[in-house]
Amino acid sequence: MRIGIDVSMLVYAGSGVASYTFNLVKGLLQIDNQNQYCLFYSSLRRPKNFYYLDELKQLGAKVYSYRLPPTLLRLLWNRWHLLPVEWLIGKVDIWHSSDYLRPPLLSGTQAVTTLHDLTWQIFPEYHTQDVIIAHQKKMAKTLTYNDMILADSEQTKADFIQHYPQAKNKIILAPLGVDELFFKKWPDKAIGKALEKYAIKPPYLLYVGAIEPRKNIDILIKAFNLVIKKQPELSLVLAGRAGWKNEQVFAAVTRLNLKDKVKFIGFVEDRDLPLVYQGAKLFVYPSSYEGFGLPPLESLAAGTPVVAYNCPSLPGSNKKIINAQVLATNILKQLVNNKVEPIKILNWQQVAQKTLAVYLGIKSSAISKSSISPS
Repeated sequence: MRIGIDVSMLVYAGSGVASYTFNLVKGLLQIDNQNQYCLFYSSLRRPKNFYYLDELKQLGAKVYSYRLPPTLLRLLWNRWHLLPVEWLIGKVDIWHSSDYLRPPLLSGTQAVTTLHDLTWQIFPEYHTQDVIIAHQKKMAKTLTYNDMILADSEQTKADFIQHYPQAKNKIILAPLGVDELFFKKWPDKAIGKALEKYAIKPPYLLYVGAIEPRKNIDILIKAFNLVIKKQPELSLVLAGRAGWKNEQVFAAVTRLNLKDKVKFIGFVEDRDLPLVYQGAKLFVYPSSYEGFGLPPLESLAAGTPVVAYNCPSLPGSNKKIINAQVLATNILKQLVNNKVEPIKILNWQQVAQKTLAVYLGIKSSAISKSSISPS
């Protein structure tokens, strides 16, 4: 089979969707040498240290890279449904779209998409209007063309069925995985070198993810201000790209006079991230809503305790309303407890096996249908 996958989300290196895209495709290439993988990538820019496409090429993928503006693709694919992606990458048997764009396909091509969450529908206040509209149009196309949908978590699957009950038989649970590098116990020297690279001084609390409203970073900063009254040696490290509406986060740091205690380190390279996790005293993830929540799993795989909220990837995560006092109390308790709860964590090869099984099932079903003669 020729399997086409949209990997354009790799441009958002450091985000959960970019991590999913890269690791899934990498896993597929590692476990499957029977099928050909044709990767579509389009962006006007390339982030710093953008090695993803080269690594996937080395693993055997055929990469079709274009510099088409995202706005143009949204218009062509989500609104007007013009320009089949196969005109750009050649005919494929299976097309796996991102959760953002659904292009037209040639006759006979079967489609799969991944649904990471429905925040744009459940919490529209956390998104800009153009993002909401893009997701609405993409979902409409997904349902119209009867695409198979992979859900990251039971939460995302349940949210989808609640909002789109007519398509409940088209969604399959496919939990995310963690790279093998997170499970490795790294030597202190290697950890120290990684921390020095990002100017991190232990001991520290860690957050990894976008700096945006639903992540409640402003509440985390207020909670940290309470924590250091009892453990003043701690600092707070925030790893991840700045999202939108994050002004109150930086204002909280200034207002509480925490500029010397709160460090924004931005994007952390994939090879350094496991070491940054292992160097932390505690990982904190106070999100209002997650479709899955990959960073807490990465932290547990690295052996670092976690305090998380509303995180489907962790069955025992807190589901209470978050405030600074409660969060600070939970952080202090976990610092004393210093215990990593046992939980089953998949690796990306296992996720790839599940995804490949979906591809094969869809193709087999399509062949069976086409072979049935009319009575």
